[in-house]
Amino acid sequence: MSFGPELIWIWTRRLSSLAGRRAQRVDGVNNSALISFGSSDLLLSWGAQNCGAALISPRDKKALMASSTQTPPITNAIKSHLTGAQLCAVEQLRRDRVMRFAFQKTVGAGFTTTRHLILEVMERYSNLLLTDEDGVIIETAKHIHPADNAFRTVLPGLLYHLPPEFEGVSLEEWLAAPSSETLPKVAGFGRPLLKMLSAWEPERAAALLAGFYKDAGTEAYITQKVGKYFTALPLLLDGAEAVDEDSGRAAALAPLKDSAIEARLKKIKQHLNKEIVRRERQCADIKELLSSEGAEKYRRWGELIVANLWQIKRAEPEVLLEGYDSEGRKIEETVPIEARYSVAQNAERYFAKYKKMTSAKERAAELLVAVEAELDDLNEEYELACCMNEAADIEMMEEELGLAKMKPQKRGGAKKKETLPPHKRFEFENAIVFAGLSSKGNRYVTFRLAQPDDVWFHAQGVPGSHVILRLAATPSDEERERLYLFCASVAAYYSKARANTRQRVDHTLRKHVSAIRGGEANVTYKEFSTIIADPDEWIRETKEE
Repeated sequence: MSFGPELIWIWTRRLSSLAGRRAQRVDGVNNSALISFGSSDLLLSWGAQNCGAALISPRDKKALMASSTQTPPITNAIKSHLTGAQLCAVEQLRRDRVMRFAFQKTVGAGFTTTRHLILEVMERYSNLLLTDEDGVIIETAKHIHPADNAFRTVLPGLLYHLPPEFEGVSLEEWLAAPSSETLPKVAGFGRPLLKMLSAWEPERAAALLAGFYKDAGTEAYITQKVGKYFTALPLLLDGAEAVDEDSGRAAALAPLKDSAIEARLKKIKQHLNKEIVRRERQCADIKELLSSEGAEKYRRWGELIVANLWQIKRAEPEVLLEGYDSEGRKIEETVPIEARYSVAQNAERYFAKYKKMTSAKERAAELLVAVEAELDDLNEEYELACCMNEAADIEMMEEELGLAKMKPQKRGGAKKKETLPPHKRFEFENAIVFAGLSSKGNRYVTFRLAQPDDVWFHAQGVPGSHVILRLAATPSDEERERLYLFCASVAAYYSKARANTRQRVDHTLRKHVSAIRGGEANVTYKEFSTIIADPDEWIRETKEE
């Protein structure tokens, strides 16, 4: 995704609402800095795929902090210089993709210091710099040495210089004499945008651009994507896709959240894969033990020694003995004899080994059932993890698997609340809908939360979520159909068949569902019906609500 200086102008206008507020806290998340102004958090990101600035919610901040793998070194400098400082102004420098945040901080006896936080929003060349009132660099997210850049050096202790200026005409100059030929040379706009507008009548393009870089508000500007170019304009361009989210959040936060979710899901899948492989090896070892004939061999040797006790010489290391098996057939077998034990003691030792191995096999058979059940749960958990794309759902699974970052408990504080198995709860059309988000979550919603006459849903033939519909009152036929389609959509969405726009979903009363080990849902059910569901329908429905 690329964008031009016009979008930076819009961001500075909107972020100017923070002027007069004090920075209360500073955090670093990978290639981003978070500055808290109380109820609002300012995200400044210099990642190649997520560069930009935006106001984010506490929930978004929590999700980003949970996915953090490192704290940028510049974070400590920002924290030291800006915590407690007042934001005075937000401005765009030279109509370029550069934003400057001016902070003032009282240091004692009425003296104040000024610090500037400069964000260069230039995709892979993006950077964040902290300078003093004279423009001397205190710290920078990316150090640029002379060998890296022939135009400028960006290092602590040096004077800050802006990136090379775009050579062209100003917007005001062009508006005085609009021309399609000179439009691509207008400074302050991205070249892809100017190239698109060059195909318009000059007067029409002038009417579209005339409001930029003035004191007018930006509330009527529509955030939109044209191919890979991202912008905000007073009207929606032909072939452009409108973006509902604030342009700063869409450019900086959305890619950051996507990469954060992808990283967290990768960690969950790696953990589950490791556990699955461990259980599979454990099952293989147990099955090998159960198939072993060692126990019967020791019993047979003991019986042969007892049957031939009178003719075995103690000094012999092994002896060929004859006897009969359990079916009365004559057998002949070479049996090892330990010289340090008597012949009778050798027989006792073989019987003891037989008893021990038989007992171990019995315990192994019980253990195999438990391990195979765990393996079924882990496989189901893995498939459900592949269906997740929301931070709240991922957080629940992380807590269940012990992967969530634990906060230190205050001494003498309240006891930690019991964590419920991962599941979602919706309220829709005077009904309550539950959806399991893991194997334990599925069992929880189906066999603990659900009542006998609640309706149970599951995507047909694939691993996925158990969905429960609890009606508050008897619905009309039309209401019932809408509720069933909503629940079926949730079941299809949280299943391995999410990509199928017409997924078959089974539903029945909860009282017709019984738990079993194995199968796609780890249950068996009867007296069911099937409907066709669109996995994305429930999302559209909840947005309309």
